[in-house]
Amino acid sequence: MKSCFLSLALSLLSSISLAQPLFSIHEHGEAPSRTYDVLHYNIEVALDLEKKSVTGKVATTLVPFTADFSAVVFDAEKMKIQRAMLGSRELRFETDEKKLTIHLDRSYSSKDTVTLSIEYACTPKRGMFWSGPDSAYPRRHWQVWSQGEDMTNHFWFPCYDFPNDKSTSEVTATVDKRLTVLSNGKLIDVRENKTAGTKIFHWKESKPHASYLIMVAAGEYAVLRDRAGKLPLEYYVYPEDTLNARICFQQTPDMITFFNEKIGFSYPWEKYGQIILQDHFGGMENTSATTLSDVSTVFDARVRLDNSPVGLIAHELAHQWWGDVVTCKDWRHLWLNESFASYFEPLYREHLLGKDEFTHEMYGSQQAGIYVDTARGRKPVVSVDSYGENIYPRGAAILHMLHFVLGDQLFWKGINHYITKHQFTPVETNDLKLAFEEATGQNLYWFFDEWLYKAGHPIFNVSYQWSDSAKAIFLKVSQTQTMDSLTGLFQMPVDIEVTAASASVTHRVNILTKDTTFTLPCATKPELVIFDKGTWLIKELKFDKSPDEWAYQAALASNPVDRILALQELARLSNNERFVPVFISRMNDDPFWIVRREAISQSGKIEIKEASLKEQLKNALLAATRQQKSAIRDAAVGQLGKYKGSDVVETLRAALQDSSYNVISTALRSLAKADSTNVMPTLKTYLDYPSFRNRVSSAALNTIATIDSTQAIALSLERAKYGVEAGTRFTALGILRKYGKGRNDVLSFSLSLLNDKNEGIRSTAARALGEIGDEAAITPLEKVANDNDNAAKDAAKASIEKIKKRIADKK
Repeated sequence: MKSCFLSLALSLLSSISLAQPLFSIHEHGEAPSRTYDVLHYNIEVALDLEKKSVTGKVATTLVPFTADFSAVVFDAEKMKIQRAMLGSRELRFETDEKKLTIHLDRSYSSKDTVTLSIEYACTPKRGMFWSGPDSAYPRRHWQVWSQGEDMTNHFWFPCYDFPNDKSTSEVTATVDKRLTVLSNGKLIDVRENKTAGTKIFHWKESKPHASYLIMVAAGEYAVLRDRAGKLPLEYYVYPEDTLNARICFQQTPDMITFFNEKIGFSYPWEKYGQIILQDHFGGMENTSATTLSDVSTVFDARVRLDNSPVGLIAHELAHQWWGDVVTCKDWRHLWLNESFASYFEPLYREHLLGKDEFTHEMYGSQQAGIYVDTARGRKPVVSVDSYGENIYPRGAAILHMLHFVLGDQLFWKGINHYITKHQFTPVETNDLKLAFEEATGQNLYWFFDEWLYKAGHPIFNVSYQWSDSAKAIFLKVSQTQTMDSLTGLFQMPVDIEVTAASASVTHRVNILTKDTTFTLPCATKPELVIFDKGTWLIKELKFDKSPDEWAYQAALASNPVDRILALQELARLSNNERFVPVFISRMNDDPFWIVRREAISQSGKIEIKEASLKEQLKNALLAATRQQKSAIRDAAVGQLGKYKGSDVVETLRAALQDSSYNVISTALRSLAKADSTNVMPTLKTYLDYPSFRNRVSSAALNTIATIDSTQAIALSLERAKYGVEAGTRFTALGILRKYGKGRNDVLSFSLSLLNDKNEGIRSTAARALGEIGDEAAITPLEKVANDNDNAAKDAAKASIEKIKKRIADKK
């Protein structure tokens, strides 16, 4: 699973904090004990999109574990059970808030196979999402889709709803004849009931998978067909957007081929289907049938300048192995699903776009691992309620370090042995450790203990001296992190690259103690020393280097991350304007576009006193606005807001005609700085500019707020209403939250949004009321907080506490 909110958070790591879990974990700790093993679910459902109801029958085939098995307990919440049957015999049953207990006609043993049929009806408020057009949004599509992770499938069919059991399944779904249904496995048949005006789709998955990976989705779709070798591929897309959809999904066959070859275990399911959905949170790896957010997946040519679905598609596809073939036994081990997908995603990016892209993405994963330690407190990856940053990017970076420790050949041997040994079974972290040890002969206790069962990261202080007489450098490495029961000394191999006389030599050293000095041969004074060549380790690094060595590294280091780090160090130096030519050189000539973008961004931190240097940098930024890569133009336009002059204003106004929505949005913000007295009419013109997710109009609205908050509030009260595009509504709510304290109209409007049809808006409004801080919001927020079916529940609780604390602090 991947949340688009997580992706955004990681891309903006330096400026925002993840405050919400990706999904709510309802059960904690170890997996529950089981009294039976499910072999097969046969689910028959009739889906009524207008009533948002399910009428169903599920036949569950199971084998008891005990010798005196006389009652079956299923997870079934807020469901009307009509009857339970064993063959033709009707059985006694009882329900409580979350469980269905069926009393069997006699005791059964592990030698018996039992098939129970349950007839039921429900209107699920969780586990299944319904959407369609209304008077405010007449162009929305009719859709219904299930979401089983973490444990919400039992809201639409009775089941054993925990990942430590696997079974085969089939789903037969009856829907309005206009709709198309996707589910797990192979499509067995489609029948039409012309009298009832319905169609019946029968899907069957013949290989075991966890119950939370069972899915059904229905809507108005065109089905695009493709193949990866003999494997059938299906893309369920909106009929009006088939051309763009085919382009956006076109890498899927290559991804499957790549993963098959790297893992050495071929894609095992009968087909691979991908379906786009409105209001989806990102992506979900249901077995053989992935659900995807429509706004994160299918883009037109203009949007594709700034956005690519490759990462999301690759992440969810990788889950078909990591999470579906092998599945975490309980949620403490969720990293076995998510970290693997988060590592194989950049591995595919490397295959597609080159090593620099991969190296930079892994550096971002490492930084996320460091960030979460600092921002949210240290917590082991393998733990109850581990952070999203831990189980996604940090875990991916840990796998990357394991790759480094073992080397390429042994790493891939271990990967193949792990999935081959544990295919179609639940797993825990120790299963991975033992599989790697069996395949490689290595003792990996130390690695798993340091990085998965404990927390934190090393902080290295590094310095070196070159000795002419010894013809060597003496490299001093100290670990300075706080060491306690949660974080200890990190023992790791590290590659040291020494460049002297324009030739580079790499030395591998083993860090085993808190303070170590390594002697490395070097005949002439080094021009550059790199600690952790290849940027493999999660670490903070304080490397004592001269400004000239940082400049050399920025220009000539082979690794793009090392060049980026050098630019950041140069930007932090005092009296650093003499390095302006280094920044100009990198923004114009670096072979990797992210380094060029970083040079532009970091150049804004240089304090330039000499007029000629400032003019040189401005001219370089003006030139960068004409580079082909939209991200470079965007960065340059952003920096130009710090400059004055007719040439700057002229360039920024020209950027308002750019093909990139991002560049236009940034140009509006920069114009507000460079031409503040004349910009308001332009901002108002762009308030209704059509763009992807209303990105440009949202930028215009946010920029107006920085100039005239009263006017922005008036605009936001209109633009946050139901019926407006969701992106604009969230932007408007952000403005009301920031500037609306003390205003009764903002308070009243925010309270009204607690009943909005959009779950995200309800949650955002609940959080906004906490910021507004008015005591009158407590009672309405308490109503939301006590409603278990309301997605805004947790946000409401947090806001109530915030308001009460503010009141108490005033007394």
